[in-house]
Amino acid sequence: MDIDHVWLFCMRVHIRKGHRSMYGKASAAIMVGPNRPLQVETIDLDDPGFGEVVVRLRASGVCHSDISFLEGKWPAPLPYILGHEGAGTIEAVGPGVSSRRVGENVVLTFVPGCGRCRFCLEGRINLCTEAAWCLDEGTLPDGTTRYRWQRDTVYFLGQVGSFSTHAVVPSSVALKVPDELDPIEGCLLGCGVMTGVAAVTGLANVRPGDSVAIFGCGGVGLSAIQGARLVGADPIIAVDLLPEKRKMAKQLGATHVVDARAVDPIEAIRDLTQGGADFTFEASGNPLVAEQSVLSARTGGTTVLIGQPAVGKTMQVNVFDVTQFEHYILGTHIGGATPAIVIPRLARLALRGLIDLKSLVTHRLPLSDVNEAIAIAKSGGAGRVVLEL
Repeated sequence: MDIDHVWLFCMRVHIRKGHRSMYGKASAAIMVGPNRPLQVETIDLDDPGFGEVVVRLRASGVCHSDISFLEGKWPAPLPYILGHEGAGTIEAVGPGVSSRRVGENVVLTFVPGCGRCRFCLEGRINLCTEAAWCLDEGTLPDGTTRYRWQRDTVYFLGQVGSFSTHAVVPSSVALKVPDELDPIEGCLLGCGVMTGVAAVTGLANVRPGDSVAIFGCGGVGLSAIQGARLVGADPIIAVDLLPEKRKMAKQLGATHVVDARAVDPIEAIRDLTQGGADFTFEASGNPLVAEQSVLSARTGGTTVLIGQPAVGKTMQVNVFDVTQFEHYILGTHIGGATPAIVIPRLARLALRGLIDLKSLVTHRLPLSDVNEAIAIAKSGGAGRVVLEL
């Protein structure tokens, strides 16, 4: 057993003692089972532990990953609070956290990085072993949560659980952002915007003049388009089935749009780029679209798979073409980003008008209408749906 797994094992068996004083109450949308409506309930909050903070959440994005958990495509412990794109204000701190953090405006990250595992030490914070374990278990690193409902433990998504009015999380989860950043827009930095922009500008390292094709114009795909615009890619080709999504893509920086229902997107991209795009990005989570993305790249080109399908889904790849023509196929989790660096940086760019967050938010609903918000997000016709908390 290597040192990473020894440490995680110790954390799993660690039992917190004397730590159930009640901080207060919160309203949260609770998942009680796959494909069942979320229930907005009052839950109890325990005091923040050592190194933890209480965040009064103001907004939460509704991400496709939340829907994957709700539909049972990915397993989740029950009862469960969904949501991982959260923004708000630090309301209280636990032992070991400076009281000066009270009042900070923050965006939450589900990959804070433990700083100890192999991946963190390699600088690949997005693959942190501890964060992945917390995501699987629905708990804090010590194997517990600070939430109770009807005397039972309530689990939560990725140390965030932002479908709630409050979150009790490690202080490293709460990343300070400028006070001027509207939380309705800022919450999107926690996943979708960070993932799309970082996949283009960081992981793929797209350069000025590189041709880019992006399949799927949801929140992540539209953010990838903005990342391509930021670095001066040309052309920037957006592929989507829905006219409203193609319209948004043009508004946010796409130079060309392709209706995948009307034409073969592979042929269209090859025509526009004289043989294939330098970089193609798949942002829908559909394996068939991923295959189209691979076939749309030029000889020596790169395909980045951003969208996440259900567990176990596969795609077909011509191995000869990949080897003969040096086609790079990259998978990515949150765009390969280090959230503690990338989220504040994107916040500054947004305030300067270099990234458009406002246009991404097409629907705003209260927490009480969370199931309607889920339905709108599933319909495919929205940019990003945000819960106002």
